[in-house]
Amino acid sequence: MFLNLRLTALAIAVAPAWARVRVAPRGSPLPSPTNAFGAPIGGASDLPEPTSAPDFANRAKAFAGFDGDRLTVRITNAFGWDLPISYQSNRGSPTIIGNPSTNTFLAGSNTQVVVTRNFAGAIFIGKSFDPANSKIEISFSPPQNYRPGVDVSYVDGYSVPITCSCGGVPVTGCNIPLFLQGRTCPQPGPGDKVICYNPKKVINNGPADPFFQPCQGAAYTYPNDHTANAFGKCDSGDIQCCVGISCPRPGQQHGKRDLEDWGFGNETEIPAGIS
Repeated sequence: MFLNLRLTALAIAVAPAWARVRVAPRGSPLPSPTNAFGAPIGGASDLPEPTSAPDFANRAKAFAGFDGDRLTVRITNAFGWDLPISYQSNRGSPTIIGNPSTNTFLAGSNTQVVVTRNFAGAIFIGKSFDPANSKIEISFSPPQNYRPGVDVSYVDGYSVPITCSCGGVPVTGCNIPLFLQGRTCPQPGPGDKVICYNPKKVINNGPADPFFQPCQGAAYTYPNDHTANAFGKCDSGDIQCCVGISCPRPGQQHGKRDLEDWGFGNETEIPAGIS
């Protein structure tokens, strides 16, 4: 959904080092908060392909613009494990207010980011630091006439389930634990159930790969999977997102709805051997 992206740092309240537990040990190491502060990570060639955006022009014409100059995204970590979290923004886009660093999102905690007009970018959340992690994509800029836009994207890869709501109504994302739904990941990353890379990231019109298919239309599973886009549904300027299989699902998610439907009980997607 966003073009010409560069990776910058994420705003998050972080506990002291002694209070952090179960920090993700697998995959690429998380950059040091001190070294990462305000610094880009990797070059343009290291970044995933952005999800292409639907044509907003006609839908934006009748909208006078969000009556405010800040957009808030609140996120809850209901996954049950500490998760690396990072931020990516368009070149030329304003940074998140505060511009702090990539860091660890503690299990059971909440965080929020606040962005100003002309912002476009994404929040990446996973079990290791990987630019193909599950992501929340946000826009607060033309050509949408400053109408807030949000979606959850698994176009580059899937790491954790994410959904987002506006006004208490789930509008985008998929809470299905794809690693537990009995289908083989076509391009597994390093580690056990850490990340699955999406082979359909370059197939504009899909359909979704069988591994990603349960979330097709709810989260982006290929570049033009635009049913997953919640443009026009978050005009309050406040977006609530949730990471985990217990998060509320949007109506367009066609897979199983609740944990009891899956029969998982307390089972999670936490990699084997990690407590």
